[in-house]
Amino acid sequence: MQSKTGEFVAELEAHDIEESHLRSFELYEEYSERTIADTIRICRENFAKAGLEAKRELLTEVEREVKNFRSWLEETKNLERTAAHYYSVSVKSLLLGLPVGVQVARFFGTIMDKLARK
Repeated sequence: MQSKTGEFVAELEAHDIEESHLRSFELYEEYSERTIADTIRICRENFAKAGLEAKRELLTEVEREVKNFRSWLEETKNLERTAAHYYSVSVKSLLLGLPVGVQVARFFGTIMDKLARK
């Protein structure tokens, strides 16, 4: 699967998104075999329509997904534990359907704007 993150690079550079965030998103796309845009859309929809109990279950699933992604990074990409942890945690807010930090929030908004135009 070719990364769709590259389509957003020009816009993201205008928002000063760190390369490490972009790398995290690319790695997550490879791991999940889903674009970041689709991941964000699905997660936002899931959290938006979930009740309190369902949100708790979604939080548990996100924690499990972050752990599995970290393990995949260590085993498949041969990353050291600390690097794998950094990359996996950096996608956590996206998996929660929440932008965290100004830079990631701008990235999040850029992707959602692109989706709205389609």
